[in-house]
Amino acid sequence: MRRLSWPASLRASRMQRKFRLISTKDNMRLDMYLAEALSLTRAKAQELIAEAHVRIPGKVPKPSLKVKKGMEIEGEVVLEGPAGVVPEEIPLAILYEDDYLMAIDKGVGMVVHPSFGHKSGTMVNAILAHLGRPGVPGVDFHGLARGNLPSEHGSREGEALAALPREGATRAPLIDTRPGIVHRLDKDTTGVIIVAKDTKTQEALSAQFHDRLVEKVYRAIVEGSIARDEGLIEGMLGRHPKLRKKMAMVSKGGRHSISRYRVIKRLEGFTYVEVYPKTGRTHQIRVHLASIGHPVVGDELYGKKARKLAARPLLHAHRIAFEHPATRLPVSLEAPIPSDFAEFIDEHAL
Repeated sequence: MRRLSWPASLRASRMQRKFRLISTKDNMRLDMYLAEALSLTRAKAQELIAEAHVRIPGKVPKPSLKVKKGMEIEGEVVLEGPAGVVPEEIPLAILYEDDYLMAIDKGVGMVVHPSFGHKSGTMVNAILAHLGRPGVPGVDFHGLARGNLPSEHGSREGEALAALPREGATRAPLIDTRPGIVHRLDKDTTGVIIVAKDTKTQEALSAQFHDRLVEKVYRAIVEGSIARDEGLIEGMLGRHPKLRKKMAMVSKGGRHSISRYRVIKRLEGFTYVEVYPKTGRTHQIRVHLASIGHPVVGDELYGKKARKLAARPLLHAHRIAFEHPATRLPVSLEAPIPSDFAEFIDEHAL
């Protein structure tokens, strides 16, 4: 197992990172564009503009300035982050491990990486302890693809983290909190997640996610009886126009999303399905299933809050398949169906 050093950069609690963006948007407010492109709150974006941390050639940046397609925007982001991400002895259900990567069966309630709402007790803290070994305080973050410190609600379920630019952006790292994490799952989503152990592996896996070469298979229990045994859900998925914590199927400003589903078993008042997301947008599966009138059981954000049918959304990342970056051989890994799924299916069997 590799013995890697703990970077001094993580000991700083206040970090400044440069960014450079090339807009693919047109006629969008500057503060809204920065908030979306850099995963900031709109208030934080306005603060950056007011404090002259944003520069546009030939323009005086104002929050209301309309961003045009191809416009270059650069500047610095100053973020308050954790003083350090420390190793914590948290049990991990390891499905597979070699010298290059590991696969973990993420449990209910475990946050993948530190955020302003969760600075400890995350999968990253546990991974650092697992890989650190006695006498080594952690894993080297240097060279690994990095992103900004996200909010609690900023995850993109199943999507690769930003090792490659999106929305025309060339993004510098904002804060280092995600060693080797190449994709993510929501806090209450269970199932398989892949972790890279070195820069080359991380970049190769991120590229496979970006190019949609990774096969992802989810299991879900949804409300109601889905009429068709299989189907395709497709459309533009973007931020909800009024409720910023939610995503929605939108007519403008969203990103293309595709999911295929297949009915596994029909239950009394519910349906057990397998879902194959082709794209990996924020909350994609939850939004897609809710959009056809069948929200995930227990999903209070996209379902009916009055119906407390389960302690958490019954969504599980069951299988993932990809090409091993080192051996070039196909790899398929499965996480067993969790007990709350099995219990719900038994309780509502026809």
